[in-house]
Amino acid sequence: MLECNTVSTPMALGTKLCPDTTPDDKLPYRELIGSLNYLAVCTRPNISYSISKLSQYLTCYDKSHWLAAKRVLRYLKKTINFGLVFELDDKVVYGYSDSDWGNSQEDKKSYSGYCFMLSNSVISWESRKQKTVALSSTESEYMSLSDS
Repeated sequence: MLECNTVSTPMALGTKLCPDTTPDDKLPYRELIGSLNYLAVCTRPNISYSISKLSQYLTCYDKSHWLAAKRVLRYLKKTINFGLVFELDDKVVYGYSDSDWGNSQEDKKSYSGYCFMLSNSVISWESRKQKTVALSSTESEYMSLSDS
């Protein structure tokens, strides 16, 4: 991956992964997702959504899942110099939340995420599938906001 082509996003637009496959044990998919999850939790919140999606297929993955995970690595190579920088003059905490409505193809649950920022740098974040099915986009947004 040292000489790989870089990409601007961690996941391709409209990526659809199928869970109905038999695991390909020759691919170190679980190990890669575990390592990427560590990065998402500790230092790289920008890959949280992608890793959340890819983590759903730890028991049923194939080459398409492997290629999607490698895309995250290509994104990380492009953004290797990105980091969290705290500015001394801004001491206000800002919070943002968002959700999509029923985007999961498997169970129609929504994804929600939030981040809190101090000095223009993220100090807390989360991206995950909502526990219940929202009946409207407003309900999905409200659930996301209340989880934040």
